Parts: sequence; structure tokens; C-alpha cells
Amino acid sequence: MLFTLQSADHPNSIDLKIGPQRSFRRKLFRQFRQQGLAEPVTCLGSRYDESTRRAAGMRLRGDSDNAASRNKDGDLVISPVAHWSDDDIWEAVSLYAGGARPGYSDFEEMRRIYAHSVGTSCAVVADAILDGGGGRRQGKCGARLGCHVCQMAEDKSLANMVAYGDRYAYAAGLQKLNRFIRATRYDWSRRHWIGRTIRGGYVRVMPDTYHPSMLRALTRYMFQLDFDEQRRAASVGEQPKFQLLLLDMMIAVDAMQSLNGVAKPFAAWADLRDIQVRGIRYDVPDVPDIHQSAMPIARYLHVGSEWDDSAPDADWTGLRDPMREALTEGSACQSSIIFAADGRAVLDLQTAQQFDVDAEAAQLIAEFEVDRLLDMHDADGGPGSVTAGYRWYAHYGCLTLSHAQKVEHDEIARRTAFKDRLGLTLSYDLKDVLARSVPLEDLPAAARAVWGGLSSEPAQLLLC
Repeated sequence: MLFTLQSADHPNSIDLKIGPQRSFRRKLFRQFRQQGLAEPVTCLGSRYDESTRRAAGMRLRGDSDNAASRNKDGDLVISPVAHWSDDDIWEAVSLYAGGARPGYSDFEEMRRIYAHSVGTSCAVVADAILDGGGGRRQGKCGARLGCHVCQMAEDKSLANMVAYGDRYAYAAGLQKLNRFIRATRYDWSRRHWIGRTIRGGYVRVMPDTYHPSMLRALTRYMFQLDFDEQRRAASVGEQPKFQLLLLDMMIAVDAMQSLNGVAKPFAAWADLRDIQVRGIRYDVPDVPDIHQSAMPIARYLHVGSEWDDSAPDADWTGLRDPMREALTEGSACQSSIIFAADGRAVLDLQTAQQFDVDAEAAQLIAEFEVDRLLDMHDADGGPGSVTAGYRWYAHYGCLTLSHAQKVEHDEIARRTAFKDRLGLTLSYDLKDVLARSVPLEDLPAAARAVWGGLSSEPAQLLLC
């Protein structure tokens, strides 16, 4: 029986940890089946002794240290240390470190990180502090490391490590970014106020996801942190400790921000040029904390019954490209068209299990296409063209979508193009939008009926 190792789930890391882990595990397991290997078992580090909540969840699942069981995904899992105490864990670490037990590691790095995350030189003392010993309990998530943008709790571990010594100086910028996000969470001026759903001819106007200007700022800060770390590492002859925006991730961000109309096409490449070529710095600022306040009351803006159906060229405001289709008509490389359930023609892009960026295409873009992308960014195509960046990546063959995303992304592109022509994407005068919107009680009866049951729902504050 083949075993894989997976850490226990944490409720605040679905997108950044659990989702990618689950996707990778499924891909790995498919490979095992294709190779005719025995069904794998995933080893969990969950322990009944960790917390009452963890123990309750483990009992509900039937977690065991001596028999594999099926989880909710149907995979076999086992928890070898399910009944171990904290003392058992540290005793085992000492035995492995001293060579008394055979193991794959001496756990030296693990002990160092544990100790320094609390500002001590001893991992066991650090663990006692994390558990509340000596009256210095660090709080929830105190022992979790590497979650540099997490806002579940104040990242005292990273702060302690940065303060401990020069070894962790590279992480100072990451800590500063975390503090900036924390300080601005309730700054409604940094939020995008224009809704994405039409009901009764209206969209809701209230703080939701980050405003395009805030997203642009965060992207720039991450590029700057990457650049500074690359220079630091080069100066001491070592590999960078981190890179927040790898090439494929940068292209994915650039494409999706274009699709959703929150950045000009190829804005990421322009920001990278500013830092690497023009010497412009985008340092994370120190800002005062904005205290939590009540969510502003929603208002409603009339936009029409459906996104973009009022446009004379509505058939072409999605992902289709009339020039490309005209030039390739009748040829072997003609762009194929599929039809959505409502009969709308959409571009038949290449698909896979999930959204992805083709590594080879990304490298070709970085080597041969950057100057052209910068020219297109600087030219600014005007209202309605904000989705051009996404369409370029898609036509270049750089993006792979899930099957459902072909229609979904076409719908998003039409919505974005419509909002862009109305001046409701990159930059808009919020005071003007609020002046043109109306409160719930002033909506027409039909619109008030569909929005009335939703008006009390809090907006879901997202970071993207």
C-alpha cells in the first residue's frame, strides 16, 4: 500500500492550500491507477489531543491510527499520530534527531522555525508558549507559518522571526504587506462598489471585492517584494527565499483582471517594466488602521435587463474575434464555435480539468512578445476594450479552461465590456454612481421584489 503525506485541513486555507492539495492528490492518484499501483492511503497529522474542535471532527469522521477509512472524497486516509500527546510528539522528534529511531529527517529545521517563531532558542519552550505556558499564549494560528497574507489572526510568528535576527530579514516585506492588508480591510474606499449580478434591471452598489486601484497596488507591491528578494539573494550568492508572482501566476492574474475589467490589458507587464527597467519603486506603505465600521447601505443602479444585449455588436463583445474568424474561415486552423444553452455562439477554447496557464506558451510570451504587449498597454484601446488582454492570451493558446468556463468566461467578458463602456470598471466617480442609484424602497415594484429578500445579506468581502 502506497502512502502520501498531507497536513490537516484548516478552515481558512481552502483556496491557497486545501484546493490545490486536493487537485494535486487527485492527479497523482489517477497516475497511480494508470500504472496499476495499489490504492494509496493519505496520512494525516491530525491528533485528538490538539483541540476539542479537532477531536470532535475526528470522531465524526472515524479517524483511526491503525485502520484506513474513507473520507468525504472517497479516499483512504489514516492518522498515525491520532492518539499522541504533545509530549509524545516532542519525544519522537528528539529520538529521530538523536538517531535513536530511523527517519527521513533530523527535524533540525522544524525545531529552528518553531523556536524562532516565538522568539526563543528552544522549540519545546516555544510550543509551551503557543499552548499558553508562562502566560504568553500567542493566540490562534500562532504556530502556523508561511501564511503571509492570511488575516485570520495577527501574524505574530512572522513578526517574531523578523525581530529574532538578520536570518529572517528577507521576510520583513512580507510582514509589512500583511500589516497593510490588515490595516485597510475596512477601508470602504478601497472596495469595488459595482455589483456583478443584474436583477430586475438593476445592480447593487455597495462595497464588495477590492477596487481596481487596490488590486493594482497589491500587484505592484508583490512585484516589488519579488524584485527586492531577487537582488538580496544575488548579493549573498543564494537562491531567493520566495517569489510571489511566478510567470504563470503573473499571466493568470493579468488575464483574469482583464477579463473582469479591473486592470488595463497587460498592466502586470507594465508594472514589471516600471520596476525592472525604469527604476520605479512600489513599496508597501505604512498606513493607519481603519477600524471596522458598519457596511454602507446598498443602493441600486439601473443597467438594463441583460449584460451587453443592448450593444449593436453584442455577438462579438465576448471572447469571439471577428478578424480571426474571417481570416481562418474554411481553413484547417479555423477557430471552432460552440453554442451555449441560450443559443449564443462562443469561442471553443482548449479545455482541461481546470483553469491553467500553458508553461511553454508563457515562456514564449516572456521571450518574444513583451514589447508588443507593452505597446498595446500603452496605446489604451478606449472604452469597451478592457477585455482585450484576456482575449489575446486565450487566442495565443496560453490559457486552458475547464469545460464549464468556456461559456462562463464569455458571459463575464460581455458583462465586463458593457460595464467598461458605461465607465464602471477601472475608474469611476463613486459620488456620481451613488447619485444615479436609488435605495431599495425607490426601486420599481418588480425590482424591489427580487432585491428585497437579498438586501440584508452582507457583502462577501474578498481579496481578489
